[in-house]
Amino acid sequence: MRLAVLLLTVGAAAGFAKDEARNDFDPAIDFSRYRTFSFVKGVDVGHTGVLDDPVVRERVKNFVSGAMETRGLREVPQDEKYDLAVRYWLARLDKSEVKPTLSSSLDYGYWGGYPAYWYGSWATFYQEYVVENYIEGTLLVDLIDRETEQLVWRTYLRQDIKDRAKAYVEAKEHLYEALRELPPSADAKRKMQHDRDRLAKKYPQLK
Repeated sequence: MRLAVLLLTVGAAAGFAKDEARNDFDPAIDFSRYRTFSFVKGVDVGHTGVLDDPVVRERVKNFVSGAMETRGLREVPQDEKYDLAVRYWLARLDKSEVKPTLSSSLDYGYWGGYPAYWYGSWATFYQEYVVENYIEGTLLVDLIDRETEQLVWRTYLRQDIKDRAKAYVEAKEHLYEALRELPPSADAKRKMQHDRDRLAKKYPQLK
């Protein structure tokens, strides 16, 4: 449940509103060398059963795959060689109360064959939040370098899901918009490095 709350409200800690997406990435990576990707197992945070529905699984994969293919990346089967492993986390929150606390230990083991990466530079944006009286979903998309097994990119999206049909259309639009930044420009890399350095100073316990 702790991880579910963390994922559902990651955006609050990162300082962005519901119904939009944002990216985090390793500014030292040369993203131009990535050409192919393949999906690993998605994670149903909180075990809500949402990913038990094959239609939901296929829908999420389709719009993540479609967004990545617009960036010149090609999906291949898992039994073929690929550059990036794509893992997504899906969560839903119905109600709770607002109470933020920064966690200093965010390593939650392995998911889909790769570490969760809730630590170090990847943890500086994240706090645990509990928020009351709304229904909200969170989708996180991890891009993991298959060769090094290091997380290189994370897109996270918070979305009001009271109207599921509308939420899907809006989430797809926000995800496509967020992934337009892939690969990141030189300016975006400089800004990300600056942000990471600043947050590392603010939260030295997360190094």
